[in-house]
Amino acid sequence: MRKSILTTCLALVAGVSASLSSGTTIAQEQSDSDFFPFIAIGEPLEVCSSMAWQRCNETDWIDTDAMRSDRYVNLSSAYVERLLDDKNWTPMRRDVRDDLREALDLLHQRMKQDVISERVFLEEFTRRATRYMYDQLSEREWNMIIDYLEMRVPDDVSYGVNLAATKDDVQPELLRHLVSQARKVTAGETPHVLVLTAGQRDSLDKVNYYLQSFAAAGADASWLPLDAAVLAARGADACEELDAYRETVMDSYRRDIVHADLHLRQLAFCEAGDAVDAVRNADAIYIADGSPDLLRPLFVTQLNEPNSFAIGIAERVAEEQLVVAAAGAAVNVMTSKAMISAGTSREALKDGAHSARMPGYGCGKDDTCPRGLNENSTTYHPLGGAGLFRWATLDNQVGEEGRHGRLLRVAATNRVPMAVGIDASTALLVNLKSGDFKVVGERGVFFALGAQQNERAVAASFHYLMAGATGTLSGNELTNVELADNAKVVQEDPTTNFLDGRGMYDALRLLCNERESIEVKQEQFVLTLLGGEGVTTQKAGAECQVMNARIGMQYAPSKSF
Repeated sequence: MRKSILTTCLALVAGVSASLSSGTTIAQEQSDSDFFPFIAIGEPLEVCSSMAWQRCNETDWIDTDAMRSDRYVNLSSAYVERLLDDKNWTPMRRDVRDDLREALDLLHQRMKQDVISERVFLEEFTRRATRYMYDQLSEREWNMIIDYLEMRVPDDVSYGVNLAATKDDVQPELLRHLVSQARKVTAGETPHVLVLTAGQRDSLDKVNYYLQSFAAAGADASWLPLDAAVLAARGADACEELDAYRETVMDSYRRDIVHADLHLRQLAFCEAGDAVDAVRNADAIYIADGSPDLLRPLFVTQLNEPNSFAIGIAERVAEEQLVVAAAGAAVNVMTSKAMISAGTSREALKDGAHSARMPGYGCGKDDTCPRGLNENSTTYHPLGGAGLFRWATLDNQVGEEGRHGRLLRVAATNRVPMAVGIDASTALLVNLKSGDFKVVGERGVFFALGAQQNERAVAASFHYLMAGATGTLSGNELTNVELADNAKVVQEDPTTNFLDGRGMYDALRLLCNERESIEVKQEQFVLTLLGGEGVTTQKAGAECQVMNARIGMQYAPSKSF
């Protein structure tokens, strides 16, 4: 039976090889265009800051009196009793609420102080006698606990950012790529970057971090206070109830108290702000990492048509007057094809992909999962997102999280001809008119073509290009491809974990060593890679770039052996 499993994968991958036409070529010369108004960054932009000192080479520059360096929670009864109010807990979860009361009281007695940092609170809550309580909570409930206990951010502290002290130089490099492209819009003048944080559950928390980051990279930046709560409050003509809408729409609590100044700015925008006008006055818009389900409504109407905001962005991009950059999961929303919102490759291969709202982590604990789904289910929206990227379904952190399976499953389910997965520490820069692209950063971009599936397997032809590679997106093909000569070596131990790690790329290296087929197993899953005739390979920094190879992934439970 083991042979039949491999045969199934081989049949699927062989069946999709015809999806690559003779038009896919390796170019001798690349287009001289160097303007790329679309930038897809494969992970959140995270640089050295006063709130993320772990990312810093040195921290002497952090002034804890003048800079925000932590979130603080208050364990006094005034804070705790608001959290434990019946309105925050369904009848089915009030036993958990009562256990939480005891756990917080125990922790308060142990700490012997009311105010502690969030880091200390998490450390104490997840050990000793209160660990059992943490394990009972969903992510939604844990966020609610922090929100209710969090103290107000003082008005006289700033978010300190230090690009030069960042341990990982790739993140500052990607930030500067964005600013560099925006500067081309302004003919060398200081560009103005509009920051959109609407995908984040607490859309106020990191506003000043992003503004300081862009300032450090040489841009002038401002915040666009638009999010799903603003949309809902405007729709009901009830902006005065904005914080209540944050609770119901974004699972975010007491933000009007914790971020008082930013709340007032967002309230004013809710009442009279114009997002389209803000876009007209920007040289770039940066869409921060966040939930695709929170971001998508900002770009489409309830009839799934582009709204004035999306049209305003598209017009400015077409006029070459605006650069659009998205990071992390926000990348997924930029497509006009099926939009991936959540899920793991493991669940995608076992249970398929579902057109449904994304489940929250731990949703099974508080019974908030969509019907028939679990916290790892792969979900998508069949009608796409913002519609800027017309060629393919998009996904982020593909190599590091092993998301090839979910990307292929969504593409095959929706018959999307091309699917593109961007690794962490990497960005894909694209000229939306010509289709010319460039890969920058540290790792690579995975292009899957002609994805097919059956109940337990997916397959496609694919290319994998490292940072430094260039080419052109043309219809459903890649043309004029020039592979990278070298790249940074990934400093991680090799692994066969291809479901939620970089095992696929470690296996891919064998194709550069003249192997024509590779089979890797993890748990009850099989990965098959095929090279051979017609496949181009080239090493770059010990990684293997390929053109026209084939991939198959299969769920093969033990009873089938």
